[in-house]
Amino acid sequence: MKKLKTWAEVFPQGTKEGDEEQRFFIALARNPKYDWRSTKAIIKESSLSQERVEEILEKYLSMGLIFGSETNEDHWAYWERVPDLLKKDLRSISKKDKDGRVDKFIDESLDIDDSLLEDFDEDWEDDE
Repeated sequence: MKKLKTWAEVFPQGTKEGDEEQRFFIALARNPKYDWRSTKAIIKESSLSQERVEEILEKYLSMGLIFGSETNEDHWAYWERVPDLLKKDLRSISKKDKDGRVDKFIDESLDIDDSLLEDFDEDWEDDE
C-alpha cells in the first residue's frame, strides 16, 4: 500500500480555500486528546460554517485522508490519528460484493488452458 500524503501536502496553500482547510485540519487533528472529532466541535474550533465543513469533509473523505466513525455518524478522524483503520477494508458490503464478482469474472476470463499456450508456442517456432 502506498503511503498517504498528509493534509499539509495536499491542501491549497496561500488561498482563501486553503486557509479554511488549514483551520479545519487544525481543529480535526492537532489536539492530542482527540482521535475522533464531531462535526459540531470542528465547526466551533475552526469558525467555519457547517456547509463549508461538510464540503471539506467530502473532499478529503474521497481522498482517503479522513475516516468517518463506524459507530457515530457525526464523528471524523484524520488518518494519522487512527492508523489502524488504514488496514481495514472500509468498503460497503455492496462494494465488496461487486468487487468480488468483478475479480472473479476477470480471473475466470484470464484462465487459459496450458495446452493452448503450448500449441501457440509450437506454431510460433515453426514460423521462424
